[in-house]
Amino acid sequence: MSRKINKINASRVFRAAAAATAALLICGFWVSAAPPGYENRRLWLANQPDGQSSYVKYYIDGKEQPASKINWVAGRDSGKAVSLSGKGEYLELGYYQLQVHTMTIAGWFYWRGAAEGMEPETMHSQRFFTFSRNKDVWLSVMPHSKNHNAKHKDGGVLDGVYMAFSMGSGKEKVFYEFFNPATPGKTHYGIPTGEWHHIALTMNARSLCLYIDGQLWFERMLILGVEEMRNNRLRIGAGIWDEPTLNAVIDDLAIYSFAMSAEQVKMLYHGIDPQEKGATLPPPTQPSLPEPPSQDPSDIVGAEDDGTILGLPSWAVYLAAALLAVFVVLSVILSVRKPDTGETGDGKGGASQ
Repeated sequence: MSRKINKINASRVFRAAAAATAALLICGFWVSAAPPGYENRRLWLANQPDGQSSYVKYYIDGKEQPASKINWVAGRDSGKAVSLSGKGEYLELGYYQLQVHTMTIAGWFYWRGAAEGMEPETMHSQRFFTFSRNKDVWLSVMPHSKNHNAKHKDGGVLDGVYMAFSMGSGKEKVFYEFFNPATPGKTHYGIPTGEWHHIALTMNARSLCLYIDGQLWFERMLILGVEEMRNNRLRIGAGIWDEPTLNAVIDDLAIYSFAMSAEQVKMLYHGIDPQEKGATLPPPTQPSLPEPPSQDPSDIVGAEDDGTILGLPSWAVYLAAALLAVFVVLSVILSVRKPDTGETGDGKGGASQ
């Protein structure tokens, strides 16, 4: 009887172990596999007309438009970039491509400020990008938000780059906002217009980081990450609110299905693909000093014999030297032959008494 029970228990243990192994394999596959549209863990959001992902949709005033209507202009270095006019245009990526455990979004932005024909202050409502599930769950980054009623915990007001993270509602709500405290009328920390700047955001189950031009700008430890957000959409150049859209040129913008390290983000900023085998940061540039020119004696001022010594004619210098020598010789001879006066000293020295 005991043998039969042991067999049953062993069978149950075996089945449980097999189920656990299968679950681990499935989870491992889910973690390692990227959603559709990713190639080498990357999905291009704005790169080249012929390389644009079919999962990226183009909208004007909330209505989807054919991708052929996207305005492609000259890029930062070469190739093409997406130009958004700030008049209702934005790009959108949908639900299935956002179901990742960790992520990075990174690319170049040439921000142009307020759109043509719009009030200057509308620039402060534009957004680089926004992840969202609904009005309670979202993450957004703005190039230059301005609100002097928003006070920083360290003093100062909101007038610059802004990032906010929201999850939940009511007593369950988690809300973080990030900005550099500015002094009204004196300082601001916005992204300059008319310049290319690299923006990167990374998110995992532990932290949320924003990088500008390869440098860490904001960082926050998190308990819940991008996986728990279960975002429905990613909008490039817009939010989920009725606001002016982004007026900018966007180049080499991609979303990655893993959270990059600070070093990998810096590689992207330097134009290096961090996923390439053996990819490393370039060595720091060392200040170089110019080599001194080699000179022949003839190149040095004063090396040529011009018949002068110390600015005087050579013959005059030689004559003065000869006369000085004769004077010294005669002085020595006369001092040696000076007659004795017969006087002796008192041994005291100094003035006679």
